[in-house]
Amino acid sequence: MYRKILLAYDGTTFCTGALAQATELARLCQAELHLLSVVTIGGGMAIAEAVGTEDVMGQAQQDLERSDAAIAEPLRRQGMTVVTCVRYGQPAAEIAAYAHEIEADLVVLGYSGKGLLARWFQGSVGSKLMDHLPCSLLVATSSRHQGTEPSPGKA
Repeated sequence: MYRKILLAYDGTTFCTGALAQATELARLCQAELHLLSVVTIGGGMAIAEAVGTEDVMGQAQQDLERSDAAIAEPLRRQGMTVVTCVRYGQPAAEIAAYAHEIEADLVVLGYSGKGLLARWFQGSVGSKLMDHLPCSLLVATSSRHQGTEPSPGKA
């Protein structure tokens, strides 16, 4: 069914559900799993880079590379094919470009649970991708958003 699954991964807790689902789908389909992390280049990052003495973007890249390696190595030891990639830019544009490059069959994103105001100002990566992907998009939620926690007053 799927030969190449692209997981857009940034290491946040919102990606936990996406990681679990992408990994399981890759196992079931014996598909390549591509972990893509994007160092977001925006106004704040540019200011920090220009004003500070630290290599902020380089540090962000190293952090993402370490996070991706920590995920990829155990999966590789289990026999899975895992490819990692870190890019710079706007997440939606980089995810779409990479999906085209690798000819992905599925892109998996984590649901961040942004509030309405944040989505209005920043936009949703998932909604930006809808018109630009060459494949299907799975927006995975963590268990917190799936309603697995009992409702108040229920056992």
